[in-house]
Amino acid sequence: MINIRFIGFQLRRWYRACDKELLTAKLETDRLPFRMATDYADLIRVNITTAKYGSAYQAYNLRYFDWKYNVFNAKGHFWKLRGELLKAISVFKHKDGKLKGWMGGIPSGEMDSGNVSWLGKGDKGRRLPIALYARWMEFGRRGQPERPLFQPTLVEYRTGKAIEQFGRSMAKIKGAWI
Repeated sequence: MINIRFIGFQLRRWYRACDKELLTAKLETDRLPFRMATDYADLIRVNITTAKYGSAYQAYNLRYFDWKYNVFNAKGHFWKLRGELLKAISVFKHKDGKLKGWMGGIPSGEMDSGNVSWLGKGDKGRRLPIALYARWMEFGRRGQPERPLFQPTLVEYRTGKAIEQFGRSMAKIKGAWI
């Protein structure tokens, strides 16, 4: 037979520690995805501004390359065009069926790309959602090869900063016990 005795104040202290740890775990279920979405959006911005994946792609054609370079001084920056894409990157709450939570990227259809001609002939293009432009760049379309940015950035994020964020979250939960 085993007898266990608890001293009242120790038992209350143990209950408070359990409650604090449970509360911290619940808070981290929202805070961790927000931090991760923010980090991912920041990494996308860095990869756009540094043209990290730009060396792997050729210009669509020489006329477009010259137009982009002369009008926007965007040599080697295939994802840069007047900065609309860079400005559209944000962190937002996402609810679509079973997928809920924070996301980093471009909210679908919220911003337009302005009057930019994708053909390189000036400023008389039709207005398009910047999310559509990003999808065309990421996956390609007829006559336009893909130039992925979001997928390689996600792989880069998962193998680096995401692991750090998980560790931070676990340390917060563990630290709540004290």
